[in-house]
Amino acid sequence: MTTEAAKSEVNGDWTDWKWQQRNAVRTAKQFRRSFPDCDQDLVDLIEHHNTTKKFQVTPYYLSLIPTDPSTGGPLGTDPLWKQVAPFGTDGSTDPYSYDGKTENWELPHEMVTPIAQHKYDNRIIVRYANVCHAYCQFCYEALRTLDKESSKEVFNREYWQATLEYVRMHPEVEEMILSGGEPLMHSNDQIDQAMGEALAVRPDLILRIHTRALTFNPYRVDPGLADVLARHRVTAIGLHITHPRELTPEFDTAIARLRSAVPILFANVPLLAGVNDDPDTMRDLCMGLYRRGVHAGYLYHFMPHSPEAEFFRASVQRGVEIVRSLKRHISNPAVPEYVLPHATGKYTVPLTDVGAADAFPRHAVDDDGFRVLEFVNWQGEHVRYPDVETA
Repeated sequence: MTTEAAKSEVNGDWTDWKWQQRNAVRTAKQFRRSFPDCDQDLVDLIEHHNTTKKFQVTPYYLSLIPTDPSTGGPLGTDPLWKQVAPFGTDGSTDPYSYDGKTENWELPHEMVTPIAQHKYDNRIIVRYANVCHAYCQFCYEALRTLDKESSKEVFNREYWQATLEYVRMHPEVEEMILSGGEPLMHSNDQIDQAMGEALAVRPDLILRIHTRALTFNPYRVDPGLADVLARHRVTAIGLHITHPRELTPEFDTAIARLRSAVPILFANVPLLAGVNDDPDTMRDLCMGLYRRGVHAGYLYHFMPHSPEAEFFRASVQRGVEIVRSLKRHISNPAVPEYVLPHATGKYTVPLTDVGAADAFPRHAVDDDGFRVLEFVNWQGEHVRYPDVETA
């Protein structure tokens, strides 16, 4: 479905972010209306998927995905569709795949309140929302966002007040990161209130936001939001983005508004097999971001215990080769830092061939016979991380 074709069918305001959310495709029936000629197999797959997990795509994002004339549905190989499409798998026997219960980031001792995590010395991350504009089927926070029956606590006033009290009592916390889910699912007034309350407790507090709004629903970045961010001196915004085709004119408008209000914009890019695990795609993405004033930030290796690992997990060596192909060949601020997001903290991968016996990271085999990498984390601990054979 092309953007113009989609807009021509609209009975509401296409550029209203709330309209986009109200009209997001969530059910098999809604999907059938958007793709009336689609094969029934895909419609049935969405219906089955919705019994345990969420499926949701905004009309805007769906309009970026080409239609396959042979099936009448979204093009199955399209890198944008792959991110939101249900795969119909029930998981693999890989112990590092998604099982609906194993935590991959929030260690219990780090959760200083039910919604606030204090992993690193000078900052906390607040899970300000458990919902999103659309749902990535590889979501690293699937236990919170993607599962229909979430085991995670939901943001509320009691938890928020406890978080503010923690910040007040811990001067070592210099920065608060509002994340989720999608923090920009809240209204401008709600965000304004939350930031005002945080700064009332600690006027010196640095505020940061992590969001994928600019790729799923760029209309969310309206003038009112830009005003809120500017008034509360938000220092940085981390943008979740995966592919250069997400750099649209609508994305550009949103970026311009953010740049007028926030001094630092950077990208959080997941490395996804079949989506962006090739040098040309990553080059186009990183340089496209740099041209728009967005620093490359992080390239995240696929996180353990996340959904659809068998489809999306590339080898660490592949990630090294991609970043190495960028280093010194493109502008240095456009080159991301390649990290393994281990549960104990991020590990920056050196841009050397992986697996040497006398250096980290090095390959090993775990007790179940699976290939892993061993390295020393930021706290000096020897840890392991799942890997796959080099592609």
